[in-house]
Amino acid sequence: MTTPAFYDPAARDPSLSRRPQNRRDDAWIAALLSRVPLGRVATLWQEDGGPAWPFVTPLAFAYRPERHDLVYHTNVVGRLRANTAQGHPAAFEASEIGRLLPSTSPLELGVQYRSVIVFGTARVLTDPAEAREALTVLSERVFPGLRIGQHTRPILDSDLARTAVYSLAIERWSGKENWAEAAVQEGGWPPLPPELAAPRPLAGAL
Repeated sequence: MTTPAFYDPAARDPSLSRRPQNRRDDAWIAALLSRVPLGRVATLWQEDGGPAWPFVTPLAFAYRPERHDLVYHTNVVGRLRANTAQGHPAAFEASEIGRLLPSTSPLELGVQYRSVIVFGTARVLTDPAEAREALTVLSERVFPGLRIGQHTRPILDSDLARTAVYSLAIERWSGKENWAEAAVQEGGWPPLPPELAAPRPLAGAL
């Protein structure tokens, strides 16, 4: 089977959205990463050409513009740390989700969204000073107004021994937005009744 040119990473940057009208610039991407506190990191486990085992981990994160990286932390042992240690490329997704948009066309049923995909390489921060700094940035970002060492006790070496702190160095990224107020409707088909036509919130959206 021939790989379409628009998807072949050897022929086209995989971070480039296929729809130019939905693409967003670097400033827009940085702004979204700076305000969204939760995302999903995708990693891979694969040894010596064996089966590939992808894994997605939802977690809190912080974007550090001065370092152009994302920082996050998880349990000191586990699948994310094991995958990261293998050194495979990683991907990260963060998004804002709005309302579900009803339509009389099955293909036009939609949702309002703003989304960023990051491509790069992640590593565990083994230097205590690096890990402490990253964990401080993460904590204060997810809980605005809170200051580590002022409102909480300082981060201790014993804390760092109980968690794994990561830095994902951003190599490429892409941003997309489709925040239409209403979905396209099917011409020549009866309109939806009022109770079905109104946009509705997406329960549990992050």
